[in-house]
Amino acid sequence: MATTKEKNQDSQEKVKDAYHLAEEATSEAVSSLKDHAKESLNEGSAKVKSATHQAENMIKEHPLLSVGCAFLAGWAISKITK
Repeated sequence: MATTKEKNQDSQEKVKDAYHLAEEATSEAVSSLKDHAKESLNEGSAKVKSATHQAENMIKEHPLLSVGCAFLAGWAISKITK
């Protein structure tokens, strides 16, 4: 029959094993989340650059329309805030 000391040692080893498995799983999950966040950030950055480039092209192609829109937006904001 196993003694109390042996049972305690078995329990302690099981707890240590579970702790190490949980630590490994957590590290893998954090690494995965970090990689996913980097990918999302890169995709978002590319979309912002693309939108900025499109806006710049639109302003270059239609400068008077751009100035008119900016004027109207400023006028509308000033009327709303009064």
